[in-house]
Amino acid sequence: MIPIIEFQQRSLTGPVMKSDEFDLAFSMKIRELVTKYDIRYNPEEIIIDDATADRIFQAGVELLAEIGIYHVDTERIIEFTKEEIELVAKEYRESPGKHTFGKGKDQCTIEYRTSTDVRPTTLYAGGHGVAAEEWFSALVQSFAQEETIEAMGICPGLAKLGDIKPKAGTLSEIHVGLWEQARIKEAINQAGRPGIHCGLLATVSTAAATFAMIGPELREAHNTQIGVHIIPEQKISWNQLILAQFCRERGIVPWQSAMSMIGGLCRDAAEASVGIIANLLGQLSYANGPMSSIFSNDMKGRSANLPSQWAMGAAARASERNIKVATGSSSAGVLCWSPFTLLQAVSMATLFSASGMAYCWTAGWTGIEARYVGEVLQAVAGMPREKANELVLAIMRKTDEHSGEVKGNTAKFPDVYDIDTVQPKQSFIDIMERAKEELALAGVPYK
Repeated sequence: MIPIIEFQQRSLTGPVMKSDEFDLAFSMKIRELVTKYDIRYNPEEIIIDDATADRIFQAGVELLAEIGIYHVDTERIIEFTKEEIELVAKEYRESPGKHTFGKGKDQCTIEYRTSTDVRPTTLYAGGHGVAAEEWFSALVQSFAQEETIEAMGICPGLAKLGDIKPKAGTLSEIHVGLWEQARIKEAINQAGRPGIHCGLLATVSTAAATFAMIGPELREAHNTQIGVHIIPEQKISWNQLILAQFCRERGIVPWQSAMSMIGGLCRDAAEASVGIIANLLGQLSYANGPMSSIFSNDMKGRSANLPSQWAMGAAARASERNIKVATGSSSAGVLCWSPFTLLQAVSMATLFSASGMAYCWTAGWTGIEARYVGEVLQAVAGMPREKANELVLAIMRKTDEHSGEVKGNTAKFPDVYDIDTVQPKQSFIDIMERAKEELALAGVPYK
């Protein structure tokens, strides 16, 4: 691996370039590479073949080698040679990603898996997004109390605590972050899982505030990850590098996340898949973590549609074959009073399983949704890719049948759970059961 201090040197001595010039160079190069490697989005092949996966990897390597990573603070390019990038991938292939989180009975191991692995994708699900102060703890507990959830990849954040809004780089960021950690601890203790992994720090993002969250009775190496996300497309700041070094020194697994947006600098799903791989390799070069999230959405924020799912699955398969980091992603639809909410999450989770992802870090918006997603992950593990491809498309057709039910029908956590007992309401359970019946009709081989 490249010594992390080397990234400071390259950040200070690389070629000078304006951000928009870098964006233009990225977009022009990625267009050239998808043509060179004949990478095409095929909506009927949502789970791609080996040859396409390998070409996406090769294009991603070349993209990073040609374009580099842009340092937004110094306005310089961190340059790589193709040989350096290939060596990063080779070192991962020779030691596939694996790590054990948690303590005691709550230990959970995240481990690289293949697209046809009979081991199911790990249910690594937690509450995400923005929660209200009144039901923050209940949302966390709804996940922690589900026995099939092996760890929580993330916990929610607050938009405000009383009248205080957390602002990055100020005292309020630390103030709200510490309140969240205290409530998370209460929630997991209430669920009887004090040693469970609680995942990514949500509200806290700056280096100084992150350091304030780490310590005895707060977050420690066994129950936390720290975000060092590369910025789409192929950009970083000092914050990512400082946090990556902190993780290394404290034995904390960094939260790596490679994302490319469709309709931005990447015009379509084919380009986004290559962008994800280039972002992934660039991030692995400085953060060196055993696992990484893979994600894509379009300009309207949609991640469960065919193009976005294709891009995520294609990048996962390229990584599965050529890098072997443990990959994962988020499968959460719109929380609503319709089978749509579960069908959308399950279509993504099935794709993740059949594309070689090791973990699912969100699985619906509530603990009970995650339970139902977990049943599907158990059912589809090891399914041949051709059959899994048919199943994903069948589930997506079922999802489309319910899409008209979403408008004006969305919900929040207190609508579907009793926040005093932290139990799902029977009316919502009935919707989950209806969705399960439709999934069985679509071909999910429930065990």
